This record gives sequence, structure tokens and C-alpha cells, in this order.
Amino acid sequence: MCFPKLALLGALFGLGAFGAYESQLFFAAQALVVIAVIGHGLSYLRHRNGWLLAGAIASGAAVFAGLYWAGSEALVYAGFAGLIAASATEFWTRRRKPVLL
Repeated sequence: MCFPKLALLGALFGLGAFGAYESQLFFAAQALVVIAVIGHGLSYLRHRNGWLLAGAIASGAAVFAGLYWAGSEALVYAGFAGLIAASATEFWTRRRKPVLL
């Protein structure tokens, strides 16, 4: 699956040389989605916010469903956006609250 919008941004920044490593970068992107979902799972142990964890799991599932099941680029991008939203929400929530040990 090709990500034309990401390819355009990459070309703007001179990253066209990475085209030879497309399959490795494809697997790396999938690994990073898995790591992000695992990170949200570990973070859940601290904040106990089920909505953030559910959002992260649903977003990770959307990425893989878009890649392998539906073949939908829009679903993949929606999954990435959901992971970003869950991460940003968690970041700002943690930043506002004082850390209690």
C-alpha cells in the first residue's frame, strides 16, 4: 500500500532516497503502532482511564484493518490520527496533574 500524502511530504524534505527501503519502513510503521498501543496499555496501569486505552486499541486496530482487511487508506490515516489524539490527550492530562508517588 502506498501513502501518497506521506510520500509527497517526504519528497519535499528530500526523503525520496528512502524509496529503496519501502518494505522495511512499512514494517517499522506497523511495529511503531504496536509499540504505541502497548505503551497506552502500560500507561493505563497508572491513570486508569479506559477511554484512552479503548481509543488507542481501536485506532491501532483501524490501522491494521485498513492495511490488511479493508484496503482503505482513509481508515489507516484515521487510525494514525486516533493514536495521535490519544497520545496528545494523555500527554496534556499528565502534564496538568502533579506527579504523586
